[in-house]
Amino acid sequence: MSGRLEGDRWANTEALLPIVQRELAALVEAGCAEICVDEPSMSCYAHLHDPYRFVDIFNRTVSAVRGKARLSTHLCFGNFKARAVAPRRYAPLFPAFHGLHVDEVHLEMASREFAELEVIGGLVEHCDVSVGIIDVKNYYVETAEEVASRVRRCLHYAPAERLSFAPDCGLSQTARWAARRKLQAMVEGVKIVRG
Repeated sequence: MSGRLEGDRWANTEALLPIVQRELAALVEAGCAEICVDEPSMSCYAHLHDPYRFVDIFNRTVSAVRGKARLSTHLCFGNFKARAVAPRRYAPLFPAFHGLHVDEVHLEMASREFAELEVIGGLVEHCDVSVGIIDVKNYYVETAEEVASRVRRCLHYAPAERLSFAPDCGLSQTARWAARRKLQAMVEGVKIVRG
């Protein structure tokens, strides 16, 4: 294979698949116990294509390490400069994405005002769910009480033992001062509910 990929997106995906498989295997061999395969194309483009095709590609990619590490994936709609690149709806992904071979799925919820929150109820029948309860696309810093309220809303759809909480997405596009305050509010809010 040359250093440059050409042709259609699906052919490129198939060419990259064994490379990613080798990387995952190397992580497990090095002792990595948890791996998040962050593939935004799945949630960004499933509305344009057959979502079962994305599931097949993902499952083949992780097949060699399934059961050897805790696997998760992050489903969001893009965050470069706080801009989404797809319709911000999970509906086109399900029920196909219930077939992902993962232990946990992470969902972007805070920046979407918790639209489609009920989707976590269906997901927890197949895997754990990490809910994004901190908006990384907004400089408003959530209070601990607001975070606690969000956690309680999630508990209406899924049991506590199947849930975890996180920012919507990575904080790479968020100023450090805001990221620190948002993470502090997240931790404090979850503590309120646990108390």
